[in-house]
Amino acid sequence: MASSIEKQVMAGVGVVYAARKAASLTALKLYVLAAGLIALWQLTWVHKVFANWQAVGLRGTWQFLTYAVVHTHASVQLTLAAIAVTGCWLAVDAVRGLSQRGALVH
Repeated sequence: MASSIEKQVMAGVGVVYAARKAASLTALKLYVLAAGLIALWQLTWVHKVFANWQAVGLRGTWQFLTYAVVHTHASVQLTLAAIAVTGCWLAVDAVRGLSQRGALVH
């Protein structure tokens, strides 16, 4: 049976561990990505974007996306850029992490 002091010490260790994970670089990237997606949702009428996209079909996707990004407000463009950069940064981290794990297995 764990003593009272042992429980307090382990609780403190748990709080410090959780705080370090919540403030890690990867967590901060996820926060930026989530904030960017929420901002994009607030800045655009997402349902209308998808409705218009559906109207042009698969063949017109590239033209639709480039036209939509070029002819939108700067705030939406900056938000999209932040989402793209953060998403790429997270993808690079994921690939790097998977390749390091793979190197350790072999």
